[in-house]
Formats: sequence, C-alpha cells, structure tokens
Amino acid sequence: MNDATNARNRTTLRSTSGYWILGVTALLMVFFIIDAVGRGAWGFALLALPWELLVVWLVYLVLVRPCIVIEPEQLTIVNVGRLHEIPWSRLEEATSRYQLTVLLRDGRKITSWGAPSAGLDRPSLTGGRGRRDVDHQERASGVRRPGRAGNEGPSAVDLIDRAHERWGKIDPADTRLAASRWDVVALGVTAALVVWGAASALLG
Repeated sequence: MNDATNARNRTTLRSTSGYWILGVTALLMVFFIIDAVGRGAWGFALLALPWELLVVWLVYLVLVRPCIVIEPEQLTIVNVGRLHEIPWSRLEEATSRYQLTVLLRDGRKITSWGAPSAGLDRPSLTGGRGRRDVDHQERASGVRRPGRAGNEGPSAVDLIDRAHERWGKIDPADTRLAASRWDVVALGVTAALVVWGAASALLG
C-alpha cells in the first residue's frame, strides 16, 4: 500500500479541549514577554523565555500531543513520553469507560491518554467481550441513559473496531509484535528547553 493511500486512510483522534488550554497558555506567555519588553526589562525577558516556552511545550505535550492514529498497518497510541505501535493482528479488543483501553492478544493492556472518551454505554464490537451493563435493545430503540450526552456519530472504539475488521485480515501472516518505545522527539525537546532555561539562569 503506497504512501498516498496510507495518508487517505489515516485517522488521528485526540481530545480537542487541550487546544483551548494551550491557546490561553500561549497567549499568557506572549503577554508576559511583551509586558517585560515594554518595561525595558530585556534581560528578564530573555531569562524567562526558555521557561515560558517550556510551560507552553508541557501543556502541548500533556494535553494536545497524546492521540491515537488509525492506519492500515497498525494502531498507534501516542501517550506522554511513550509511543505504542500495535499491528492489527495483535489487537484483541478496544474498550472505553473513562479512557480508551486496548487489550492485546498477549494479555497486555494499553491505555490512551488522549483519545476522546466514548461514554459509559459504548461497548467494543471487537473480541466479543465488551461491557455487560449495556442494554442493547434500549440502544437500538434510541433510549439514552439520564445525564448522558447524545453520543452522535461513531466513537473512538467504533472507529478502531471498524479498522480492525477492515485491515486485520489483510495479512494474516503478519508476524510483527506490538512495540512500545520512548517518544525521543518529545523528550528531547523537553530536555533541551530545561537545559536552555538552566543555562540562562546560571549565565544571567
């Protein structure tokens, strides 16, 4: 499958609430820099710059960067500092209560920090386990539990299930294992900002 096809079939899911917090944080940091420069405190502005960038970066790292990526070859879960690459042949099922969790065929469980919540009454379609407190007749007739959102449109679990059913059988001989590794780029940027801030403080 070529890169163009992969790009068309790739879906990235993340919580959108983090963007608002990131935007407000970035605006505050810009305001502090402009205020310091306006007061003629150029030295302070330069000393504070790496720490202000670090604050914005950490908000991004914790609230925006975490996501799940659905593509033909695998499901990728991006958490804070960790990347989990799961071939479809290694996925057992996906469930969501307060956070999306995937169960691998080897028994491991991986929780996504950034996937949108699917709601308490959304079971998994893959693997047959799901949650047993769901009244499927009520769901089929459109009955919603009190206090619940409308849950219109597919949930993250639904999208994963559909992708699993679509692509999980393309290559039954796929021998790749699920891999978890450190997010080198994210951790490297964090370390660079901390070193920059520490150096500025020592040299200032």
